Amino acid sequence: MAEDKAIDKLKVDLNTISQVDGRAGADTIRLWEGYREQAFMWRAISIIQMPATLFALLGMLIMYLTADITIEPPEHPQPGIYSVKYLPDSEFLRAATELVNLIASYQPRTAEIQFKKAREMLWEPALTEFEDRMIGDELQKLIMSNRSQVFLVNNRLVRIQRFPQKDVVVVRLPGTLQKLISNSQALETEEYCYYIKMTTIPRSVYNESGIVVIDIRVKKQSSKEIDELDQQEQKMLG
Repeated sequence: MAEDKAIDKLKVDLNTISQVDGRAGADTIRLWEGYREQAFMWRAISIIQMPATLFALLGMLIMYLTADITIEPPEHPQPGIYSVKYLPDSEFLRAATELVNLIASYQPRTAEIQFKKAREMLWEPALTEFEDRMIGDELQKLIMSNRSQVFLVNNRLVRIQRFPQKDVVVVRLPGTLQKLISNSQALETEEYCYYIKMTTIPRSVYNESGIVVIDIRVKKQSSKEIDELDQQEQKMLG
């Protein structure tokens, strides 16, 4: 009897296991059916990607073998010095504007400091002339008269001219000059034009671009006169 009960119990357990296995298989089939479309999509992408990759590699190989490569390196500056033609106009305009601000706009208590700062930007023959005229005579006169002045640049008439054959650049900075003597009423404004001629020397940590001023000319010249001169020059060139 005991053996018969054991056999019956074993049959029940085997039947239960077969039912669980059947449900697991059904669940697996349902899971596959749920993701079948995505599986087909990824398989299609992989099939398309392989020939596309081969075509891309083939195209790159053809371009590499047939390309005509031309390397044009930028002009190399001379050792320790930038040539004038190598530097952009903005560098010369910056240097000329800085110089004019130092020597044309000042107060008596700052004039000497500004003039000495401007002297660092000069080169012969401008250096000797500046020492004699500005630091010598002009500085003493403005201190004695307690004169202040400000120079406002007319940006519309600013002009940069290059002379490659002479390796120089001339920057024209016209504008209006307003003077004030001591605490009295300001004098009438006058129109002047600064012509700053520059070149380059071996650069240093104090002068990274190597730009120096070799000549300073200032003329009492109105904007109308400058406009007329420009028009005449255009007619001659045209």
